Amino acid sequence: MKKIILLLLIPFVISGCYDYNQLNDLAIISGIAIDYKDDQFQVTFEIISTKKEGETSGSSNTYYITSSGESIVYAFTETANKMDKVPYFEHVETIIFSEQVAKEHLDDCVDYLIRTENLRNEFYAVIAEDSAKDILSASTEEHPIVSNYLVDLLEFNQETYNSAYYIPFTKTINSILSEGEDAMLPVFKVDDDKNIELSGLGVFKDYELVHTFNPNEASIVNLLNNFKIGAVHFNMSCGEGNIVIVDYKSDVSIEPGSDKILVKATINGRISESTCDYDLKKMDTYQQLEQEFTKVIEKEMDKVLKEFQKVQSNALNIGKSYYNQYRIKDFYAWTKQDIQYDIDLKINKKGLTFEVES
Repeated sequence: MKKIILLLLIPFVISGCYDYNQLNDLAIISGIAIDYKDDQFQVTFEIISTKKEGETSGSSNTYYITSSGESIVYAFTETANKMDKVPYFEHVETIIFSEQVAKEHLDDCVDYLIRTENLRNEFYAVIAEDSAKDILSASTEEHPIVSNYLVDLLEFNQETYNSAYYIPFTKTINSILSEGEDAMLPVFKVDDDKNIELSGLGVFKDYELVHTFNPNEASIVNLLNNFKIGAVHFNMSCGEGNIVIVDYKSDVSIEPGSDKILVKATINGRISESTCDYDLKKMDTYQQLEQEFTKVIEKEMDKVLKEFQKVQSNALNIGKSYYNQYRIKDFYAWTKQDIQYDIDLKINKKGLTFEVES
């Protein structure tokens, strides 16, 4: 936490324009929650306290200020008017939109965030399953600054479970505003134990949230997006047991055609868990598993792509790819096409403690 406060102080120290007293006149806002209730926008600021505690140390605790307005502009203004310090937005890490805002009012929010001079667009945007304020205020002693914690969760998840969608808001805006593209944003919730968890991936059509994928489906979305991710798990049952492979290297392309979509994928996987009665000493076993898991992968990909077709979201940029290839300005033509798959799956046998019979 000392590192965070130190980083916050660096710009002021370097500039030579602020001493501690001037810094203490600023309300350093690290996170913003935007809800919509009773026909009004509700805006909540997460503010890092700079008030000294004792003679040698400062406090890095956060506090919250909330207000409402009939427009997003008035809601921001009314929230700022409740503050006894000058609002400072340069260190905003995260802006959280409630699900209702993401479904019905994102255009108003994006328009304001683009136009305002107070905010840099270097933050991350996320969606709350329910109340955005509830997410932002779910601080703990271990994670006192929720906005920073959300970014840490996204970064960690991207490197491990691969269901996170971790891009700056500038790229989100570009996806919203570009023809043939749509945005995606990670979804968070507060569980029964008051812990924050990543609960899915929301996809948009224009400014409207049209579907939320669960974490397992989100990892498939990232795989289809060819994010060069690893550790995507595929599960297959065998009676009362299960066998799981994990993808550790993949290359995926989605090629729209004049009458069909072709998904080509080269996937390298390894067995991460097995309670099935397979003889893993035999080469024939791996050939059989590759055939069976190819069907599993196709089914998982097809389920996700069919959902994109159903809600007509171009969050995978398929509409733009179709236009680039055929110069036909119908960004949704692919949503009516059949999908075919060409998947080359290889299950790596390295790491076994025995020799495989040829």
